[in-house]
Amino acid sequence: MTAPFITALEIGTSTIKVLMAEVREDGGLMVAGLGECESRGVRKGEIVEFEMALDAVRRAMEAAEAAAHKSIGESVYLVASGGRAESLLHIGGIPVLNEYEEPGGEITREDIDQALEVARKIPLPDDRIRLHTLQQNFEVDGRGGIVNPERMLAEELRVGMLLIHGQRAVVENLKKLTENVPVVCTDAAFGGFCSALAVLTPEQKRAGVVVIDLGGGTTDFIVYNAGLVKLAGSIAVGGDHITADICSGLNLNRRQAEALKKESGSALINRLQSDQNISIPAEGGFSGRVVRAAALHTIINSRMEEIFKLIAEKIEDDALSGMLTAGVILTGGGSAMEGITDLAQQVFNAPCQVGRVHDCVGLSTKQEGARFAAAIGCVRYAASQIKPEAPIRAAWRTWLSKLWGGGSHE
Repeated sequence: MTAPFITALEIGTSTIKVLMAEVREDGGLMVAGLGECESRGVRKGEIVEFEMALDAVRRAMEAAEAAAHKSIGESVYLVASGGRAESLLHIGGIPVLNEYEEPGGEITREDIDQALEVARKIPLPDDRIRLHTLQQNFEVDGRGGIVNPERMLAEELRVGMLLIHGQRAVVENLKKLTENVPVVCTDAAFGGFCSALAVLTPEQKRAGVVVIDLGGGTTDFIVYNAGLVKLAGSIAVGGDHITADICSGLNLNRRQAEALKKESGSALINRLQSDQNISIPAEGGFSGRVVRAAALHTIINSRMEEIFKLIAEKIEDDALSGMLTAGVILTGGGSAMEGITDLAQQVFNAPCQVGRVHDCVGLSTKQEGARFAAAIGCVRYAASQIKPEAPIRAAWRTWLSKLWGGGSHE
């Protein structure tokens, strides 16, 4: 049997990424082609200039096809980053009845299915779209943490569902963009969830961990504990905001600021480098000049600390701060910045490392794995959604089910 061939598309603020991969029988991935180009017409994960964004997506797809020596085909899976994604915990339950239709009985498979169905019916405003509905543990007569309640005696069965949802208009505009390529958008998956699927081990998920995907216009995050997703979201701040801060703080144009950030930037303020000078060449009508490293690092540190603290506050609000035994895992382009893991460790008071993609062949460097983590995880997500007997092209119905109140499951 031929392994499923899947294409993931990530439309980011800084870059457009396309990853073509095959899923092996053992669940590992074989990357066939990578395509990447500078993003245009996208800001904070949202399309602001349709034709420019469309051209960039087509160029990234062409690059991936050239690398893979094969066509993408009819469909892609979309990484939905940004869109101000949020998570919502909903708990639904049913009474457990005995054979005489009286309270108190043995929990059956039918009871479990009914409780799950009730919990999945989470109302959302019209401007929001569900991306994932992720099951939590069961409660039996108020006792939580039950993994499988079948055959237990109880009067009430409850189960939690964590809904990850985004802005409908943002996600549907991204879908419309793919249709104009033209390819079918089979499904969309939250970028933070995808990154976690690429870099986390089952042990890390059980111990408690937060994955932070540092993008250009947005930063996605997702928290696991006891093997389950407990919190997810996106904030509309990313690497592009650091570049803009450098522009205004040091009076540089965008190209100068971006180059300075990549070549000499650090998320930590190093007192030993406070007197170090950095020469900046003239570019785009802006004259060349010399800036102090301390000034650059102070600007970067301030913005990165703000991003991490915003996420830390959300984790604390959900009483999850003390449950990050496996620490913080960073992915995305921003994870390559010098000092970034040390700063995250300070803010979260937990160990931090750059994510390493597992069970994936075909990436040239570890850094490339961290940058493409969301796309790699999107392929894993797609593989989990495809039924062996059903062709990939038929999975477009999943998208329609979302529009009518359905949802995807892990």
